[in-house]
Amino acid sequence: MDGINQDVKKISDLIDEEGGRQYIKKHLSELHPADIADILETLDKEKKKEVFNLLQTETASNVILEVDDQSREQILEDINKERLTDIVEEMASDEAADLIADLPKDDAKDILEKLHWKDSAEVQKLLKYPEDTAGGIMQTELLSVREEMLVEDAIIQYIALSQEVGNIHNTFIIDKDRKLVGVIPVRRLLVIKPETAISKVMERNVISVNVHEDQEEVAKIFKKYDFVSLPVVDDNGRLAGRILIDDIVDVLIEEASEDMLHMAGIYQDEKIMDPPLRSVRIRLPWLVINLATAILAASVVGLFQDTLQAMVILAMFMPIVAGMGGNAGTQALAVTVRGIALGELDFGNAKKALLNSTIAGLLNGIATGAIMALVAYYWKGNYMLGIVIGLAMIINLFIANFFGIIIPLVLKWLKIDPAVASSIFLTTLTDCIGFISFLGLATLFIKHLV
Repeated sequence: MDGINQDVKKISDLIDEEGGRQYIKKHLSELHPADIADILETLDKEKKKEVFNLLQTETASNVILEVDDQSREQILEDINKERLTDIVEEMASDEAADLIADLPKDDAKDILEKLHWKDSAEVQKLLKYPEDTAGGIMQTELLSVREEMLVEDAIIQYIALSQEVGNIHNTFIIDKDRKLVGVIPVRRLLVIKPETAISKVMERNVISVNVHEDQEEVAKIFKKYDFVSLPVVDDNGRLAGRILIDDIVDVLIEEASEDMLHMAGIYQDEKIMDPPLRSVRIRLPWLVINLATAILAASVVGLFQDTLQAMVILAMFMPIVAGMGGNAGTQALAVTVRGIALGELDFGNAKKALLNSTIAGLLNGIATGAIMALVAYYWKGNYMLGIVIGLAMIINLFIANFFGIIIPLVLKWLKIDPAVASSIFLTTLTDCIGFISFLGLATLFIKHLV
């Protein structure tokens, strides 16, 4: 990172000097695109554009995909259309489609018209699919051969494609209607006699995904079978493209980030450097909903105002009970949402998961409740206060773990993303149950407390 900071300072100093641009151009040509992207992201808007324009077309095509969204928008604001077309032509079809999808409609149309007709057709085909589906993340560049061909024909085709198509791991076998019927790893082609028919050596049990499959499901398949490449087929079983492991890594990062934001009540893609007004627009609805649930929790407390007036010290312990329930619920919720996302938890094994979670909640409640009961007794010298807060914690942690499983499953059954709405329901529930159990028990045993 220190090296990058030095590069940034050097580039910032040299960009306006005579002869400095030539040095920058030479220096950047020796760096990896990801490192160049790191440098660009730290430059101000104008210098960012100037430095990007110094890059060779091939390098620029890689760098534009590595920079963050804000930097990409700034670079693309007024980039020369011919330059952008050249950059897009250097990209794989899926990357080109992603970039063009981010452009204004008129600009995207211009670029598609300037591209070679074949490249334009491939990109337009990919743009038809939602970006979070297999079709949206696949690329059309691949190695496919007919089943009646010979191994030597496949090798010749591989050699012809290898210069323009990177990371060819598998040879996909198709029939006369382009339906996927088999697969052969490229490495196997090199050890099979050239005159052997493809149909005799191909693997017929091919695992593939439909173009409309959700990208999360695709990621699960990659994880389950340790794939580095996966074929994508259309509704008629015809080979449409392939997905590579690097695309799935991006999907996993994207989905993990999205779930983290959702559990914090942020449902749009907010960045740390976003303008304040955009952050307010994204966060305010959640805060208003949270305010409403806080009012609900406060109204529960209001039901026991006579008890609180009789023994004001109870107010000191209320946040402990509610907070411990919230923390326990968040733990259960995180494990549950993760289990659903990874396919480890479904309605088939939900009963066992629920039993395990509630037992864990009960045991944790007993342990922490006993500790808090002793603390309350030695602190305030009132054994009944200790019993009340201990029982309240046992109840709340049990409830928190129970609903930490139930709420995400119910949302999944309702076709709602469990990461989006689980936390707000659970937090409200644990606050209300915590207050009701603690103050309710206090009201019941008020004669022994005062």
